[in-house]
Order: sequence, then C-alpha cells, then structure tokens
Amino acid sequence: MAVAWCALFLQPDSVLQILTGIVTVSAGLFLGYRVKQRFLLHGLILGISGFLMGLGFVWVYSLLLAAGVVPSPVSEEGLFRGSNLVGIYIGLSIIHMLPFTVLGTVMAGRAAQRNRESRDYIDQRGGRLEKPTTVRTVDDVRGQSLPQLGTYVMNLFRKKGFTFIDYRFLDKDKHLDLEMEYQGETYLLRLSVADKVRPGTTESLLQDMRRREITKGIVITSTEFTADAQKAARSRRNLVLIDGQTLFDIAEY
Repeated sequence: MAVAWCALFLQPDSVLQILTGIVTVSAGLFLGYRVKQRFLLHGLILGISGFLMGLGFVWVYSLLLAAGVVPSPVSEEGLFRGSNLVGIYIGLSIIHMLPFTVLGTVMAGRAAQRNRESRDYIDQRGGRLEKPTTVRTVDDVRGQSLPQLGTYVMNLFRKKGFTFIDYRFLDKDKHLDLEMEYQGETYLLRLSVADKVRPGTTESLLQDMRRREITKGIVITSTEFTADAQKAARSRRNLVLIDGQTLFDIAEY
C-alpha cells in the first residue's frame, strides 16, 4: 500500500485525487476480511505503518531530489520543491491515507463478521430455510421441499397469530422442527415431506416435547399420514396432525 500510495503521490494531482482513496480503501478491505476482531485498531495500525513506510520513501526521494539525482514530480500547481515534499506528503496522508484505510478495514471487518455469524447460525440449525414456490392448489403444497415447506408453514402460522422463535433440521434433513409461540404457550411443530408419515414421527416429537417441557405439539406434512399414525395421535390431546390437504385448507380459510 505504501509503495502504491507514494507512486500516486508523485503523479499529477488529477490522477492522485482519483486513485489514492481507491488504494487505501482497498488495502483496508483486504485486511478487514482477514481479521476477526478489533477492526478499528487493525485499520489504524495498517494506516500508520503505511504512512511511516511511505514517509521514509518520500524522505529518501527528497534527498535525492535535492542532490539533483531524480527529477522533481510535477503537479498542476507546478513543481514540488524538495523542501516541502515531505510536508505535502504528511498533509495528504492525514487527509486521505489514514481515514480511508480505517474505513475500509472497519467496513470489511463488520461485513465478514456478519457473514460468519450467519454461517454459524445456519450450521447450528442444520440448514437454511428457502422461499416456497407459489401455492395455488394442494399439489403445490405437496411439491414443496422441506426447507420450502418450513418457510411456508412459518409464514402461514404467523398470519394466524403465532410468533416464530427458532427452527432446526433433524435426522439428516428428514424432519424440520419449528418452535413457535401462541398466546403465551410454546408449540413445537415437526414437519415432514415423506410420502407417508408413520407413527415414529409422532412418537419422537412427543419424546422431544417431554424433554424440552413443551406441552403443545403439531406434526405437519405436505403429503399424508398412515392410518397407524392417525390412530396413535387420537389419544393425544396435546398433539395435532395436519396433512397437506388440511394445510392448504387452513391457508385458504
């Protein structure tokens, strides 16, 4: 960065004004994506170290300029004098180098931090919910993938007064749990897109409800339940089964 900055510093002012900010911000962006904390401090260190390295280069150049070894850099106002070359460099660096370097580092660092947090959030939940396709018929409901069905159910229940809390994929993406709240009570919704949902799904949900001390459970599928699953759920007052047709009817109501 220091070498590029000095090279631009010794160019005509029009070029300098256009490119100096790009060089310093780019250096800050490069650093910001590689550090995980203290972005302001790292940006200051980068800016100050670049400033000092450039200052040494310009000081040596000014000595060579005074000795007539190198030509004087040209500006729109005329020739830089060896006596004021260092002063001009310091002034421009304070205005352009340090603030832009810090700005680039902080911007990139915060963006990278948000991306890491988003990836961690998704990894902890086993996957990402996806935007559902347009639902016009019950066949559209049955055609949803599990991540799409999760978003569809979440949006539908929100319209019915539920509050979304959290989600998690289970059993190698065979099931999706949505935790929601309604009128002060927590509900655990277990979603499936299997061709036919069997009693094992309802039994595993009841076990998780007892473990997490949740009293209300809903098993939702975009397809249908087996007769055994429906029979097993009838004796459970705290458990409701919703198949694809019923889910579509709820959305249409």
